[in-house]
Amino acid sequence: MNSLQINLNKTLLAKHSLCLEVDQFMLQNQISSSQRFKVITCILEAVANVINHSASSSKEIILILHSGDNKVIVDLLDNSPLHGNKSPLQCPDTNEQSGRGLWIMHNWMDSVRVQESVAGTHLQLSLSTQ
Repeated sequence: MNSLQINLNKTLLAKHSLCLEVDQFMLQNQISSSQRFKVITCILEAVANVINHSASSSKEIILILHSGDNKVIVDLLDNSPLHGNKSPLQCPDTNEQSGRGLWIMHNWMDSVRVQESVAGTHLQLSLSTQ
């Protein structure tokens, strides 16, 4: 299994290089363009949720991407407390302020797990590449 770890910060996010790094990693691991699009979109939604909805003033975010065994696994760790947000059953209306990112993750990924970790919150996304 191949892995990529990125310690996210504002500079990296401002340069928009996160998408390029993740896309390059998946391209090297022969992940299809449609699967890469889904994974990158879900990563961006998850990171935006941490930045926009976390009460933590110190946004430490670690992204670990794994590719192997015909799947891609994304681990996103941050130092914010666990939130009990549930995925909406339907895509939220365009007038809603939030919820679309959670809906996208739960509908595009094969598995979405959120759990409390010793440092804060651990989000794991999994997508089959077959």
